[in-house]
Amino acid sequence: MTEQTLDTNGVILNARIEEVRVYREMDGGGSNFTLTLTQDGQQYTLPPYSVDNIDRFRIGKIDPRFVALDEDGKATDTRVQAVLKEAISQEIRQGRCGVLLNRTGWAKLPNGRHIYNTGMQVIGDAGGIEVKLSDTLPQLELTDRCTEMEDKQVLQSYLRKLSREPDILILLVAHMVRSLLASMFERLGFPLRYILYLVGVQGSGKTTAANDFGLPFTDVTQNAPAPATRALSSKPAVRDFAAEYRDMSALLDDVCTSSSAETRRISTDIAAYTLRFAADRIYEAISRPGGGQRKVRCTAGLVITGEFPMQKPSDLTRCVIVEVDHQMRGKEADDRMVSSATATRFIKYLAEHFDSVSDEIRMALSNFRADAVEEGGPRQQQHMGELSCSFQLLLEYARSIGAIDDLEMAEWRLRLQNALGRALSANMRLTAKFERENVSNVAKIIVDAMKSETILLAKNKEKFSQKPDKYAGFEGHKRTVYIRLSSLQELLTSASGKVWTDSAVGKQLRENGLVEVGKDGHTAKAKFPQLGRFVPINKENLEKQAKI
Repeated sequence: MTEQTLDTNGVILNARIEEVRVYREMDGGGSNFTLTLTQDGQQYTLPPYSVDNIDRFRIGKIDPRFVALDEDGKATDTRVQAVLKEAISQEIRQGRCGVLLNRTGWAKLPNGRHIYNTGMQVIGDAGGIEVKLSDTLPQLELTDRCTEMEDKQVLQSYLRKLSREPDILILLVAHMVRSLLASMFERLGFPLRYILYLVGVQGSGKTTAANDFGLPFTDVTQNAPAPATRALSSKPAVRDFAAEYRDMSALLDDVCTSSSAETRRISTDIAAYTLRFAADRIYEAISRPGGGQRKVRCTAGLVITGEFPMQKPSDLTRCVIVEVDHQMRGKEADDRMVSSATATRFIKYLAEHFDSVSDEIRMALSNFRADAVEEGGPRQQQHMGELSCSFQLLLEYARSIGAIDDLEMAEWRLRLQNALGRALSANMRLTAKFERENVSNVAKIIVDAMKSETILLAKNKEKFSQKPDKYAGFEGHKRTVYIRLSSLQELLTSASGKVWTDSAVGKQLRENGLVEVGKDGHTAKAKFPQLGRFVPINKENLEKQAKI
C-alpha cells in the first residue's frame, strides 16, 4: 500500500477519487460509469462498469493497484459503492451523461447528430455530447496522411487511380461505400445480402487491390490493412470475425487452388459457410463463455478473394462476381494512403449530411424497386442497384467539392455502368455454365428438349412402332411418357458437355424422384415386345419439377 488518503467523500482508499462519469450505451443499452483515480501523482481511469451491477463492484479485482479500506484499515468495498451510487445519481440528475459506443460504425446521438466510430476514433461533430469508446472495440483507425492536399486534390488523385482498372476498382470502391453505410441501408429496408467475390489466377493482384481500395482501415496493433482474415480459419473464427465489425468492409482472403486437395476443401467449405452467414442475415446462436447463449449475425460488408468460382448456383447468386482475368497494372506507392484519406474525408461529409444522404438512398432504391428486372434475376439486379447507388454517392461528393464537373460525372457514370454490366455478365455466364455442367434440374432439361423436339415423342406406341428411328419414345396412358435411356444419355451429354453413362442417367432420374426403383435397385424399365425397353416417366411430376 503506497498511501492512505481520505478523499472528499469520506471513503478511505489508497488513491483519490477524481471523477465519476456516466455513459449510456447506444441502441437502448444500459448505463455504465467510469472511475478516475489518482495514485502517487499518476491518474488512472478504470474501464466502463455497468451501473446495474454496482453492488458487485470490487475495485481490487478490477485493478489490484487499488484497495478500499474501512476506518479500521480492513478491506471493504461497501463504502466505495455508496459513494459511487451518490456520484452516479448526481450525474444523472444534472443531465451530464455521455454516450458509450460499444460497436463500430454509425451512431445517432441523443441530440440527433450522427458520428462514425472506427474502433479507436470518432469521426463527426458530437455537438457537445461526451463520447467514450468501449475498451472491447477492435483497434482500427482511418488515417489521413494527405494533410497537405485539399479535398479536391485528394479526390482527383483517387479517381485517377480508379481509372487504371475501372471494371475492377470501381466495384471494390462501391462495395466499400456500401459497407460504410450498411446500417443506414438496413434502416431503409435494404440489408446487405451479397458478398463481393474477386476471382482470378494466383498473383493477379486481387488481395493487393482489396487492401488498397476496399479496406481503408488499419489495425494499429499490427500496422496492417484490416479487418481481414484467411479462408483457412475455422467456421467459428470466421463467424465471430464477420459479426465483430459493423459498417465497414472486411476481407476473407485466399480461397486457393495451389495447395493440397484438403486445403482447397477447407477453404471452399469456409467460403460457402461464410456466404450463407453473410448473405442470409440469419442470427446464429453461440454459447457464452460463462454459460447461456447469444445471437450474432454478419454486420460487415465482406469481400472474398479466390482462384476459382463458387461451387453452386445458389452461391453465385449471393455474390457480385468481379473477374480479375489479367495482371492488374499501374500500382502506385500511395494507393492505400490516398484511399484511406478519401474514405476519412467522405465519412466526415456523410456525418454532416447524414439525413439528406439517407433520403437520397431511399429515393434511389425505391425507384429501383419499381423498375422491371430484365436480366440476371431480381437478386443480382438488386445487388447492382445498391452498388450503383453507393458509387454515385461518392461521385456526388466529388462534384460537390469541385473534384469533377458535370461532363466528368457523366463519364464516370458510364464507367460505372460498364463495370456493373461486366460483373452481371460474369455471374450469368458462370451460373449458366454450372447449370450445363452439373445438370442441377434434369427435369427442366428434359421438358425443354421435349418442347424443342430434341427429344421427339410419338403420340402413341403405334405411331412409334411405325418409325422407331425417328422418335426417342412415345406418350402412354395416364400422362406417362416412355423414353429410351440411351436418348436421355445423349441429351445430358450434349447439354452438359461431359459424357453421361446410362447408369449415371438412371441414378440422376432416381435421385430426383422421376422414376421408380426396380427390384434390383436400378431404374425400373418398361419392356414392350419388339420395341425394346423404355424409362417410364410421369409427365405431371416432370413438369412440376421443371418449374422448381
